[in-house]
Amino acid sequence: GYNYRLTDVQAALGISQMNKLDLFLRLRTIYAGMYTEGFAQMPELICPVPAADRMSGWHLYVIQLRPEKLSTGVKRDEVIQALLAENIGVNVHYIPVYYHPYYQSLGYERGLCPHAEEGYEQCISLPLFPAMNGKDVQDVIEAVRKVMHYYSGSGD
Repeated sequence: GYNYRLTDVQAALGISQMNKLDLFLRLRTIYAGMYTEGFAQMPELICPVPAADRMSGWHLYVIQLRPEKLSTGVKRDEVIQALLAENIGVNVHYIPVYYHPYYQSLGYERGLCPHAEEGYEQCISLPLFPAMNGKDVQDVIEAVRKVMHYYSGSGD
């Protein structure tokens, strides 16, 4: 097989990053809060809500589109392209595993997990990383507002 051992340089980098963990978590929590507040009045979106008895590391901030609040026929990929055009580095994470060619070759077919597939078709990961600043977060919020306004049928 594969050799998944860390090199000494990778281990040293990991150790040095651990010294910044509290700062990274604090910044991610602040930015996630800014997103949540910025999107609070947007019925086109569902925002993540961490469990009250846990602390999120905010690895990702994933918004879920509410298709019933968007213009008929608008798909996630159109929203992604519009956000990319606004210079927002959005992404899609966590494709259903059986969509991958290996599992397709084993006979797994789409439709196996309809709820997972629906979620996958509606979710977009927004930028969230410690090197961002408050202005970066506000830029993302404004771009999402602009795109949602357009695709909700309220804007042309």
